[in-house]
Amino acid sequence: KAVITNLFQGRRRLKADEAMLIARHIGVPVTQILGVQEPAVGFMEPPVLIPFQHEPRNWKRHGNVVKKEGKFFLEASEPDCSPKAYALQVQDGSMNLSGMIEGDFVISELDRPCKPGQFVVVQHYQGRGAKTLIRKYEPPFLLPHSTDASFKPLNAEKDEVRLVSPVLKLLRSY
Repeated sequence: KAVITNLFQGRRRLKADEAMLIARHIGVPVTQILGVQEPAVGFMEPPVLIPFQHEPRNWKRHGNVVKKEGKFFLEASEPDCSPKAYALQVQDGSMNLSGMIEGDFVISELDRPCKPGQFVVVQHYQGRGAKTLIRKYEPPFLLPHSTDASFKPLNAEKDEVRLVSPVLKLLRSY
């Protein structure tokens, strides 16, 4: 309480680590806390919060996953992320030969076109629901790349699938 009072009365200066904590807590750039127009040299911006499409598994074990107001977010240092960016957790081993293993996080962005050769997020409709998958897009096929032969290719023209968006970044939490 005394620190806050002294800050507001001008008897004490805000320390850099305090400014960063405040900025992170309220979700604004540290430059806004300090009242600086241009980013100050030597200060790190708070991480960008990218919403998850689905609740991540074992999220408490991952230091870069936060829960705010019942929603899950991935903390990432992606200053150029669009508001349409979202995060997903890899749920299976269907792409393990491509370096995506169960528990990894991917960042994707809605409304970006899917191009041949890219890893893409796909909705596979089965009965009344849809399963979210990650596959390599080689038109017309959506290919798994796995040591497990039970993952089968999908045909974008014949199977009940919808290409959602390309995978832009892969993050692994240790």
